[in-house]
Amino acid sequence: MAFSTCSRTPLTSKPSVCSCAAEWRRVVKVRGDLARAADGRVDIAGWVDGLVAAHGKLERQAVADACEFVRGLGSRGEPYLESGIELAEIVGALHLDTASIVSALLYRPVRVGLVRSEDARSRFGDDVGHLLDEVLRMATTSLLEMSNTRLQTSERRDQADNVRRMLIAMIDDARVAVLKLAERVVALRAAKRYDEERRQRLAREAHLVFAPLANRLGIWHLKWELEDLALRYLAPDIYMAIARQLDGRREEREARINGLAESLQAELRERGIDAVVHGRAKHIYSIWRKMRSKNVGFGEVYDVRAVRVLVPDIAQCYAALGVIHTQWRHVPSEFDDYIASPKENGYRSIHTAVVGPDGRTLEVQVRTHEMHEQAELGVCAHWSYKAGEDEDRPYAQKMDWLRQVVEWRDDVARADSQSLGEELAELFRDERIYVSTPKGHVLDLAEGATPVDFAYRVHTEVGHRCRSALVNGRPRPLNEALDTGDRVEIVTGDAPAPERHWLDLHLGYVRSGRAREKILDWFRCRDPEVNERAGRDRLLALLDALALGSPAAARWQEAARTLGYPDEAGFCRAVGAGDCQTLDALEALHPQTEYELQMELLPAPGAHDPRIYRIVMIAEDRDGLLRDVTELLSSLHVPLVGNTGRADPITGRATLSLEVRVGTLRQLALLVERLQHLAGVIEARVAQR
Repeated sequence: MAFSTCSRTPLTSKPSVCSCAAEWRRVVKVRGDLARAADGRVDIAGWVDGLVAAHGKLERQAVADACEFVRGLGSRGEPYLESGIELAEIVGALHLDTASIVSALLYRPVRVGLVRSEDARSRFGDDVGHLLDEVLRMATTSLLEMSNTRLQTSERRDQADNVRRMLIAMIDDARVAVLKLAERVVALRAAKRYDEERRQRLAREAHLVFAPLANRLGIWHLKWELEDLALRYLAPDIYMAIARQLDGRREEREARINGLAESLQAELRERGIDAVVHGRAKHIYSIWRKMRSKNVGFGEVYDVRAVRVLVPDIAQCYAALGVIHTQWRHVPSEFDDYIASPKENGYRSIHTAVVGPDGRTLEVQVRTHEMHEQAELGVCAHWSYKAGEDEDRPYAQKMDWLRQVVEWRDDVARADSQSLGEELAELFRDERIYVSTPKGHVLDLAEGATPVDFAYRVHTEVGHRCRSALVNGRPRPLNEALDTGDRVEIVTGDAPAPERHWLDLHLGYVRSGRAREKILDWFRCRDPEVNERAGRDRLLALLDALALGSPAAARWQEAARTLGYPDEAGFCRAVGAGDCQTLDALEALHPQTEYELQMELLPAPGAHDPRIYRIVMIAEDRDGLLRDVTELLSSLHVPLVGNTGRADPITGRATLSLEVRVGTLRQLALLVERLQHLAGVIEARVAQR
């Protein structure tokens, strides 16, 4: 069955990329639409003819030979042919070459061992053999461990090595990336037939690794389907609720959008702007993410109603924007110029929102045809139209990004199982902030980065000697998130002395995996006895702040075994070096039921009513202290039942007594530690009864 094409006349010399959306909708349901012979089998000749007609550079005979080869594999051949065609359709829609199409057709039989890799190489050539080998190598282990148990060091390294291997293979040949991403789409489409554990693993990998990677490589089609499918299995209630609302009155909504697009296109052409305007696809994950980030309902998400304007050049982008803002009242808070300031993955477009003639908000994107091609195909455009140096620049930029990511490979090998997913998400996402040094040098950091992350971004030694920070000339806590435009100055000490509590994830001092690994390296190089004493002292101090005594020797040993350490000394060394989080150690030392018995504050097992605790704080008396405390309680969802306070004008100190309602030991410990790290706080502890 041939790929559908857009009916408009191309305004450039290249084949139209506008057809991608319609083509992709057909690809998504390829199995049901495959042309079949009278015996019910796939019509190979018809399918190959359609594929080659849509993508003229493909070698028809090579693709047909691969189809016949798979069909000839016995009783399992026809099902593998259909799954191979599904994968090949995705790869074809992204304009990859013949070797990629053939590799897609052969992938499943080789993956399950029905065909040997060397046999595929000898029959279909070294290029196909290379692609198959690289994609199959990524499939040897899971990228993320879904178990709740703590991974041992060797297992963490296996995972990290698998990620590193994937990234290096992609740098050598980016077709490997596209094939792997497309294969994950096919796997997720079929996930409804899998057991729950496997579905969750596939969906989490897609959400944390593959969708962000597709985004950074600019492959929009793969990105949105990976995101939507992952959401479908990770949050089925949310997915179905949005899907139902999108389906409601769909025909009426689409007719209205098409009418707006036709009206806008006519207006633009009347003003001499050679524009093509069409409705934009609505994707469930992007709608949900906007609803969540803006805390709004479905009806307030602007890009549910959206159009896209394509023009020949940048000058006409801004001319079109002027017409749009003249025609309709624009929403000032919903304007982004990614042409003037492209996203880190190279994405360029103008986004605006206007109030349409019916009084409802409409999102409009304006871009050139070339920008649209890069947005739709990303690195895949590299194979479609290699017309010159300028055409290859976006591809080179994306490959440079991958090379930078691989430099991270030694750090991630030491990350724990939880931070591995967070680190991957940080590396792949494109939400960045831009801050400057006192001398005006601009540095980019992941969104949410802190002054400590900034210090380590400048230089490892600056991070190690960091003592405090001035942001825009004023003192700021080291665990407070920075914003784009901030000017950051790090106040350093004479000698390197990073703080151990920087490694506690719940305190928020370090968001960057790079910075975290530098700090871990520092403490791992300290004397083991020093780390052991420091780890024990940290735990004893936390237990004391919670009004708990030191556990018996047997409890220390049992906690060590629970967390996978050989003995009490190894357990304390891990806490001291930052390899074990203090809250995890606390829970191992004081399981919830024993804590209930000792404190007689928490409810009996099976009850659901949290009890009230009194926390006493001593702090420097300053403006905003009570505000900071209440904001912290709100962010942790801890109700404040009552509070009293007094200030001593002689000492300049304030004493606050907070009555709070919490339900678990971990929640209480988190609150106490976060209070201890507020600016000016000298002490925070649970009051004895």
